[in-house]
Amino acid sequence: MTADRAAAAQLGLRERKKLMTRQAILDTAAEMFAERGYDNVTVVEIADAVNISAKTVFVYFPAKDDLVFHGEDELCERLVGAVRERPEGESPLEAVVGVIRAELTSAGAGSVDELERLRGLVGDSLVLQARMRLMWERFECALAAQLAEEEGLHPYAPRPRVVAAQLVLIYRLLASQEVLDHIRAKPKTRRRAAFAEWLDTSADLVGDGIGEYGRR
Repeated sequence: MTADRAAAAQLGLRERKKLMTRQAILDTAAEMFAERGYDNVTVVEIADAVNISAKTVFVYFPAKDDLVFHGEDELCERLVGAVRERPEGESPLEAVVGVIRAELTSAGAGSVDELERLRGLVGDSLVLQARMRLMWERFECALAAQLAEEEGLHPYAPRPRVVAAQLVLIYRLLASQEVLDHIRAKPKTRRRAAFAEWLDTSADLVGDGIGEYGRR
């Protein structure tokens, strides 16, 4: 039994039904978006396919684009949490790279497929492109606030804000179409290693500027 299923089994019937409904909405939306494109699917159509009302969809996901970026809050907290709770001797750069590396490792060979799915979904949708840019900016602001607090600086002070931008840059590039095309050009057996190499090179280059910043 997986950890998620074990946790779900401990919930009451009402909570389990809510989790099932949420997942059904996500699964249905993902299928419809992949088939017809995000901009060509309405929330009403998703709701009809799940046999619920559009109002119920918005109870779980306040905005339509939340159906695509539903894991944003958790990812932001993982990044900030890794920096906040980094052990003695570790830098913010090492903490963030550790989170990214763990995600690539857990995704395994499917990491390229997952990124391709996301990039294909975002595609030419101006709404999703804007939401993705907003997501990266939100990550930067959250990391900058954590770093500024550690230094006793104003949240918008230049040092933590610039460092945060560099940290997020690594993640943003790994999720870009350009990097995906670079990885896809490799044989399938080499793609996971190519991702790791890109991450290592990015960390080394960024580290030339902020590698020792904030080391505990």
